[in-house]
Amino acid sequence: MELETYRRMRSAIAALTGVVVAYAVVQNSIFIAVAGVTVGMVALLISRRSVAEVTYDERSTLIQNKAASATLALTTVGLAVGGLSMVFLGRQGFGDFEQTGYVLAILANVVLGMNALLRYYYAGRLGG
Repeated sequence: MELETYRRMRSAIAALTGVVVAYAVVQNSIFIAVAGVTVGMVALLISRRSVAEVTYDERSTLIQNKAASATLALTTVGLAVGGLSMVFLGRQGFGDFEQTGYVLAILANVVLGMNALLRYYYAGRLGG
């Protein structure tokens, strides 16, 4: 299978999985959602194995690493700023946001902690 055909098939599988999950939400059935996602993942795995061309190289790995680092940085900063803003707004009397703010701030710290642990793990494993 050519790479362009694989990309079209991947988009179609993702869209169908989204439709199945939306239907599961409407029907209030977690079983349908889990089954739909599982079937979608298996279909993606099977379709990826039939691709004859190279799908990942050093350039795509570098792009993926840069995108992951930027996503981590933006998400962590967004969680921390949003959490602190909600705490301050909650203390000023602008709604009941204080507890949600604490949860977001703690979540930002958990994400940073996981990042540090995984960096340590991969530095030891890959010789960094």
